[in-house]
Amino acid sequence: MYERILAIGDIHGEWDMFMSLYEQLDFDPERDLLIFLGDYIDRGPGSLKVLEWMQSHQGQKNIIMLRGNHEQMMIDFYESEGEEDIWLSNGGDITERALRKQGREKTSICLSFAQSLPLSHRLKISGRDYFFCHAGVNPGRPLDQQEPDDLLWIREEFFDHYQGQEIIVAGHTPTSYVDWGRTTPLIEDNMILLDTGSYMEDGHISCVDLLSGQLWQSR
Repeated sequence: MYERILAIGDIHGEWDMFMSLYEQLDFDPERDLLIFLGDYIDRGPGSLKVLEWMQSHQGQKNIIMLRGNHEQMMIDFYESEGEEDIWLSNGGDITERALRKQGREKTSICLSFAQSLPLSHRLKISGRDYFFCHAGVNPGRPLDQQEPDDLLWIREEFFDHYQGQEIIVAGHTPTSYVDWGRTTPLIEDNMILLDTGSYMEDGHISCVDLLSGQLWQSR
């Protein structure tokens, strides 16, 4: 049994903000579970630093890292040799320029890391089912039959219509878009939304302990 289940929303290359959050957590892999919901890169200036941190901690005890749509756009860009260029117009231009300066080997390592990330994680604690993913789920499909595009990209269809019993923990859509002006996570009976707009004015990177409800935000 974990003492804390810590879920962290979208980081988007905001290295200093991420460090200010992580240092507050006092994460202990012997007692805690730490789950990242994806979108480590793009928009912010520290994408490579965030990626390097994630790579160095991947596979460590009780740390789970999921794939976000921005990691998927990066994969699609390089696998298509630049033809799938939607990434560049969604903040990926910052990451692409930084990777180009580092060279092909560094780019290949980052790409392999992104490809290795799972799309979801399921956990049962204290009689409740938790389903972690980047964007949300299609309310019309069982959780074990979700399409990758929904797990990475879905928005309104999920948070406006999901009525399942499992608690969906997701990021992707800034909570200020769901509840105008909100800068904290949105916590309801069957969903927790953790993207609090790290790259936006007055935005943060947020973490919630699912067991106690305690909230931490970047400074």
